[in-house]
Amino acid sequence: MGSWRRLLGADFLFAFLSAGATLSAQIPVFVPQPAVAVGAGPVSLAVGNFTGSGHTDVITVNQAAASLSVLRGLGNGFFQTLPSQATAASPRAVAQGDFNTDGRMDLAVANFAGNAVSVLLGAGNGAFMSAPSLSVSGPLAIAVADFNGDGKPDLAVAEGTSNTVAIFLGLGGGEFRLLSRLDAGSRPAAIAVADFNADGKPDLAIANAGSNNVSILLGNGNGTFRAPLNFNAGPAPVSLAVGDFNSDGKVDLAVANPTGFSASTVSLLLGVGNGAFQSPRTFTVGANATFLAAGDFNLDGKLDLAVADTGSNTVSILLGLGDGSFAAAPDVEVGNGPAWISVLDLNGDGKPDLLVADSLSKTVSVLINRSIAPGAEASIGIGSIVNAASLAPGPVAPGEMVTVFGANLGPSQFAASQPNAAGRIATTLAQTQVLFNGIPAPLLAAGPNQLNAIVPYGIASQANAQMVVSSNGQTSAPLTIPTAASAPSLFTVNASGTGQAAALNEDGSINSASNPAAQASIVVFYANGAGQTNPPGIDGLLVTSGLSAPLLPVSVTVGGEPARVLYAGAAPGLVSGVLQVNVQLPALASGPAPVILQIGSAVSQPGVVISLR
Repeated sequence: MGSWRRLLGADFLFAFLSAGATLSAQIPVFVPQPAVAVGAGPVSLAVGNFTGSGHTDVITVNQAAASLSVLRGLGNGFFQTLPSQATAASPRAVAQGDFNTDGRMDLAVANFAGNAVSVLLGAGNGAFMSAPSLSVSGPLAIAVADFNGDGKPDLAVAEGTSNTVAIFLGLGGGEFRLLSRLDAGSRPAAIAVADFNADGKPDLAIANAGSNNVSILLGNGNGTFRAPLNFNAGPAPVSLAVGDFNSDGKVDLAVANPTGFSASTVSLLLGVGNGAFQSPRTFTVGANATFLAAGDFNLDGKLDLAVADTGSNTVSILLGLGDGSFAAAPDVEVGNGPAWISVLDLNGDGKPDLLVADSLSKTVSVLINRSIAPGAEASIGIGSIVNAASLAPGPVAPGEMVTVFGANLGPSQFAASQPNAAGRIATTLAQTQVLFNGIPAPLLAAGPNQLNAIVPYGIASQANAQMVVSSNGQTSAPLTIPTAASAPSLFTVNASGTGQAAALNEDGSINSASNPAAQASIVVFYANGAGQTNPPGIDGLLVTSGLSAPLLPVSVTVGGEPARVLYAGAAPGLVSGVLQVNVQLPALASGPAPVILQIGSAVSQPGVVISLR
């Protein structure tokens, strides 16, 4: 194994740690906070002052549970769950407004299977009282606006089973009367309200999932609308976002097209200014895109898009270039089945954060925007911290190798550390330091937007760690990170955190699809995040003797079957914190087999495989 052992030395390790994309100040950085549990099947959100908490509250409509969840805002993106309330069958969408003019926010809930819109009057403390419901046909979307100019909120409801839009005029006491039903395309699935022809009157845009187009209904200002103007969109459009995406002062439309469960598309229809739109421009996003929302996420003054990819459990970020085109930024991982996105400033820092309704995991994901605005180069901004092997966020463990993303973190040119004469990685590199609870961390590499460090062993047994970056005499604001006894992650060949494991076959050759391991043979894996060791780990020390082992038990499964662990401990020749695990493989069928490393109660990231023959 000598040649591969040398390859897994400092140069190879640095390649692992710096291989991830270096984020610039132009790429938004979202840091997840703990997701909030809600009812089954959350598919729509309303945000506002529903409880009088003084902070933004959240209402989720839970389709599978036929309920709504009330989340009282505690500030800074944290919430307290209040008692839920039942709705009619299959609620699909929710909108808010002061329907009875008492200064408290009320709700209108579109119940698809119930063929009704429930009107719920807010008591101001998170509770709601039922008002007379409205009869509709398979409602899929709902919008609130004053369509007749009387100062009272009205409703527009997309009736998915009758291909119409119902207009209800508000009477001011929580009651509504049906004014008209307007023709739309086939299976109207989304509604957006804006002034598309610049006459000062609210108009409607309807995404028609069954006819692959968008209908524009120009308002007359008295609650009536003109005949629809139809414009092609992508296949099966289901969501709309309004904004000026090409900086010409005219309202444009972005449309989400699910196109099945592979890559999806977003269509951009640029407005002409008179209610008409140009032919759509198309941009690729994640799997089964079902919702999108607009905001300036990278703080450059140009409108961007966040797209809920229900099929890939991610939010795609499209960065607006200001001319009607977009550049793709890294996707953001959220819960299962993201179905709705709300854009708002949760912590009062002036940056748009994201709330995401995760329809299949019964949660709301909270994503705090830690982006640094262009021109703010004087300040150090920590964006996010991830495990260097898995590139996933989470609690940090003693001895874990981490990658820190942000702005102005270190030197303008990327620098890599080398062991000093004492065989240790220094804690200062290019006048840059990373400290955890005041303890300097060994610094493997440093650049303007990325740092690679090793969490000091001294944080063991502490519930949280405050991380601070110091560079060229400036110090960042502290970022509080939860700690864990272990946070195991396997290194992969492509340094992405998924795919082929960085592993050696029994003969010392690199495991790969073209060089698989034999059944019952011995394979060597490399990982990090093992936590404290015996003897205790020494920060930044290159391991040459006295091999240490994790304090917590280590186990490995390959292809779902337990593998016999022959050795789990320090990797000779590598820095303290790298874990080497030698296992004897179980008898398995040939091909790729998933590998899971467990240390204590924590397990490594999914999606890592080894090749077998």
